Amino acid sequence: MKTFAAAVIALTHCARLATGLSAPDASLSRARLGQAFSSPSGKLTYSPELLIPEPNDPTAILLQSNAIQGLSGKIRQGKANAVFFKGSLTALKTFCMEQESARGNFPGPVAVIYCADEGVEISSVADAGAEGLLINVCDGVDITGVEDVNDDSDWINTCKEALTCGIQPVPEFTLKGSDVESWDEEVVTKMVSKITGLVGEEPIAVLLTVNYEETDETTDADEDEQESQNALPSVSKELSRKIPIIGSVRADAGDGRLGAEANRFKEAGFSSALLRSECVPGFRIQLDLDIVGSFWAGCIVDLKSTKSKSFSFRSKNKMEKSVATEWRNYQKSVIDEGSLGDPSESESVVDSEAGDY
Repeated sequence: MKTFAAAVIALTHCARLATGLSAPDASLSRARLGQAFSSPSGKLTYSPELLIPEPNDPTAILLQSNAIQGLSGKIRQGKANAVFFKGSLTALKTFCMEQESARGNFPGPVAVIYCADEGVEISSVADAGAEGLLINVCDGVDITGVEDVNDDSDWINTCKEALTCGIQPVPEFTLKGSDVESWDEEVVTKMVSKITGLVGEEPIAVLLTVNYEETDETTDADEDEQESQNALPSVSKELSRKIPIIGSVRADAGDGRLGAEANRFKEAGFSSALLRSECVPGFRIQLDLDIVGSFWAGCIVDLKSTKSKSFSFRSKNKMEKSVATEWRNYQKSVIDEGSLGDPSESESVVDSEAGDY
């Protein structure tokens, strides 16, 4: 049955590619995202968050198109299960078109969930090729319990409009770190049930994001308190088999931190991990998309590797350190090794005898 369903998905997408991207079929997008967020073997699935900066001149626009296509290919080669994409609709369409070009090949295209800004036309998102839409519940404000979600919120209408356009809404709840311990299996299940009742249909998945309080330093005496503060909501096996629950992973890459954090989500019952852009070392500097693509490809391959059960991923380019410091150290090492020659043997272009200085 699964083989037949996969064949139907492939044939339908071939038709989309032949005629140009069009709004996806709701049942098709639901099937694709269901496969992306839930693994039959019970392993975590991994989806990176991609932030595409807006180019500010015509030349940059042309260069970015090629860069996005290259990024798209690397994400696919890294075998990501899905992508959470934040950028312009033009960038989204470029990314989705490149993914569709891989239909029928291995690895095949990854499902794309669009992280839309307020006021974007959902029909345009569907036309660009996205199969899911990330929707902030309660405008992204931290909620303390099920009672904070009511039936007069705009996000409910957004979910219904997305379904009408043929794409799947993925509600995101943000929780305060100090309240997480109260989010046990029963509370999480009640929240998902309330979403279903308000929207009128079970969500394809739900994203839970925990906003922890930042601390400058943690001593041994504070270890237990820190562990409690960084607790995670608990997800029952019964719920995760029915509706995938995605967790936001924000650990800095390097020294196994990212893998260890992902493993914490798996132990808490989550089905999938959204690898946030904060995981990319130096992401605030707006790194080259080629570097970002290479990072995520290597990262996801390592996280999925059966040879590395200890999740020992390390950032090979040492980007978790200061980029400026690493560049300065590299220049110094080149000079110290004599790769540029001996400074004492170099000829000066300054003729001091002629009065140059």
